[in-house]
Amino acid sequence: MIGKLLQTCSLATMAAAAGLASSAQAQERPAGASTGGDIVVTARRREETLQDIPVAINVVSQDTIERKGVRDMSSVAAMTPGLQFDTGASPADIRPSLRGVALIEGRSNVAMIVDGIDTTGVSLNTTVGGGGNQNATALMDIARIEVVKGPQTVYFGRSAFAGAISFVSKDPEFTPGGTFNFGLGAYGQQDATAHVTGPVIGDVVAAKLSATYSNFSGFYKNPGNGQGLDASRNYGVGGTVLIESGAFTGKIRGSYLNSNAGPGAGYVIQREDTSLYGVNTITEETFDPDEVNMSSDHRYAGNNSETYRGVLDLEYDFGNGFVLNSLSGYNRTKGRLEFDFDKEPQNVPQGVDLGGGLVNCLSMVCVGIFDFDNDLQQISSDLRLSYDGGPIRAMVGGYVFDENYKEVDYSRFLGARPFITSTRADIPGRVNRLNTNTYSGFGSVEFDLARALTVTGELRYNHEVISAAATTGVNLLFLTGANEIDFRGKTSFDAWLPRVSAAWKVSPDLNIYASAAKGSKPGGFNTGQVRDDLRPFGQESIWTYELGVKGSLLNGDLNFEADVYYSDWLDLQVTTVCYGSLSAQGPEPECPNSSAVTLNYIINAKKAEVKGAEVGVNATPFHWLTLSGSYAYTDSKFKDFAARDVFPSPAGVDRQFGGNRVPLVPRHSATGMVHIEAPITDELDGFIEGTGNYRSSRFARFDNRVKLDEKFTADAQIGLKGGSWTALVFVNNIFNNLTPDFSRFWGSFNPSTSNGEYITAPARRTGGVRFIKNF
Repeated sequence: MIGKLLQTCSLATMAAAAGLASSAQAQERPAGASTGGDIVVTARRREETLQDIPVAINVVSQDTIERKGVRDMSSVAAMTPGLQFDTGASPADIRPSLRGVALIEGRSNVAMIVDGIDTTGVSLNTTVGGGGNQNATALMDIARIEVVKGPQTVYFGRSAFAGAISFVSKDPEFTPGGTFNFGLGAYGQQDATAHVTGPVIGDVVAAKLSATYSNFSGFYKNPGNGQGLDASRNYGVGGTVLIESGAFTGKIRGSYLNSNAGPGAGYVIQREDTSLYGVNTITEETFDPDEVNMSSDHRYAGNNSETYRGVLDLEYDFGNGFVLNSLSGYNRTKGRLEFDFDKEPQNVPQGVDLGGGLVNCLSMVCVGIFDFDNDLQQISSDLRLSYDGGPIRAMVGGYVFDENYKEVDYSRFLGARPFITSTRADIPGRVNRLNTNTYSGFGSVEFDLARALTVTGELRYNHEVISAAATTGVNLLFLTGANEIDFRGKTSFDAWLPRVSAAWKVSPDLNIYASAAKGSKPGGFNTGQVRDDLRPFGQESIWTYELGVKGSLLNGDLNFEADVYYSDWLDLQVTTVCYGSLSAQGPEPECPNSSAVTLNYIINAKKAEVKGAEVGVNATPFHWLTLSGSYAYTDSKFKDFAARDVFPSPAGVDRQFGGNRVPLVPRHSATGMVHIEAPITDELDGFIEGTGNYRSSRFARFDNRVKLDEKFTADAQIGLKGGSWTALVFVNNIFNNLTPDFSRFWGSFNPSTSNGEYITAPARRTGGVRFIKNF
């Protein structure tokens, strides 16, 4: 392992020599700060400066969030090399990955943390896949976003397998004030956020009220009825009460968010190279905007959801270094997902009349309607006792988590039987459930061995109980069979998750650290129509070893950071497919009773490894000029993965995929920014900013037969700043790069479209104006 780590170190050295940079956002100066090292983060549940914490973190500041109108997870990923946030066939089909640890289906490998509460979504979807629509909600009233890299289970819990994205809301203030942010743009873009804050009871109680609204008509329209295929509309309200009385501090947060996203834009193509090792590269030239369409038999709902969230954050300082913290959260998301999953424009089904009201229509001549209700409820509670005694800091705590998820499936093929219509009125719902209970104990000890050397040991124990129930006996085409739960499974997983680190503060402006951390992700059950022996899948684990450096020069005018890491990844959960009876190549033995075209299910790959390096610089050579950038190198490969092949061998012949790259992970990703700001008058400043984002090519599946081409996009802003306001004009995707960002295997719908590949339609060039007022 050490040899591999040293090999990776050489990559970081080469990158640094090339002048590549780390996150501009991670080193961006907040108002009033003297150096980049003054940026405060709370990744370890206490306030620390970014430069001192022995963890690789990228931070998106409040200023960046406001100026760029950051409203969703994909915007965060665009500013964070090494982080990918892919959206597939629908707005609910999402796949976040960090540092080469990718997700195809199931629970996310990256924790989504909102004000300390784990809100990471889940999915039982066996047709489309993805990590659950609960992560696809808009953001509201965020002070900063911390992207914490590597396993972080002690502080962020069960979902932080590869790291965490932590969203920190603004706190109420005792000084009255507020912010209003309004944007208008092309394709019907409208967004507005506002908050007001101030004291309620003297200097004891303060409150904050927030609201958000956004509307987007979509880059693409359905030719049949003009519906925006990637349109969205969101609105929400929230509030926080802050109580400070002596040794007690309490925060009570509550919010409601209504999110409506139109059906996803994309279409299905046929792979040209169907040889065993042939690679099909999807480029900008591959994408044809005129092919983006779907049925227009009715206006599809897309993805609609309502999220209710509450957080109770309490702290009591006993004195003498002892502090007790209690953090409890409630998260409830209810939604509906509906779209045309054959992605063809047919409105009237065609097929062979089998008699008795049955029509044997394949999915390209029937209208396939994917239709789900989903309901996620999460309740969690975290209790911690901390001690800060000068050279010794310690923490011990416990955590409980209860999650209940329910899907009701109304998916259907219009026209296969007389009662199957565009609406779900006569469709019996098929119920699927997934319940998770987690019980954890954790602790940490940090000790200053010398004035400049600090060592830390952390440990978390997780006991998780997973139970699933599913309706698997229904024929998807004709909706015949028993419409009742016929599979139930229950299992448990245990994991000891240590993390050790050492930090050497060479000087006040230079910090070197090293760490080793373990993460685990529990297994579970495949709830689709697969064979019983294929239902269970096992727990995966990862060890990540990291060496990093953070520093500041020239009185804070030059900030830099770099790290190298190696991850040993075992029993990783990988999505594969089998062909059902609706496929020209099905049914297969793996899913003999399935009528689906293809059916997703999870298997365990024995071993993979990730070698990576990240490096960056933020420089202010002149008071009017800021230069920054970041670069991430990620080599994520399977080392031992024997599995059945899917295509071109319909019999599913086993072969070794060791040596293939892990899907959806680019080897190279980078961002860069130039910001020029200078006074125009005594009360007015002008600024111009340009940013660029690059990712290299990456594969869509573990067989490495489909490759997404490399992509570069550039954005720009130009604006004015007064004493309390900012006005700007922006352009995104200046060069209108239409290279697709995501694709997935779409099965063999019929002999004329065998080996189909679904590609999502990329964002077009857009622009607009934004006005921000602080008062």
